[in-house]
Amino acid sequence: MPAAAPDSGRSVPGRRLLRWAWIAVAAIPVAFMAGMVIGEGLLALQGYDSGDPLPPGVIVSAAGPALLLILAPELAAAVLGFRARGRGEASGIIPAVIGIVAAAFTIITNTLPLLLRLG
Repeated sequence: MPAAAPDSGRSVPGRRLLRWAWIAVAAIPVAFMAGMVIGEGLLALQGYDSGDPLPPGVIVSAAGPALLLILAPELAAAVLGFRARGRGEASGIIPAVIGIVAAAFTIITNTLPLLLRLG
């Protein structure tokens, strides 16, 4: 008869949340590429090229959906990582921090040029 696995004090929901947090981290580059393609596609649908001078309304209408797509896995990694940490998975802080740093970088790099251009 095999010996029972020792109880590590970690919960199954905590491990599941941690796994989903790491899946969200792995999805960040995919979402970034998809967001860039969608942003460029929305610009093209409005009749503009990415090198042309663009009105602010066009930028917002193209960048809004793209940013939402890019930020989704980053914020999911942060939320799921913190939830996993709250359920006993101390290593949940790692995907949470990765998600927060990636989200902050995304927001800064995508909104700062627009703000500098408008100011």
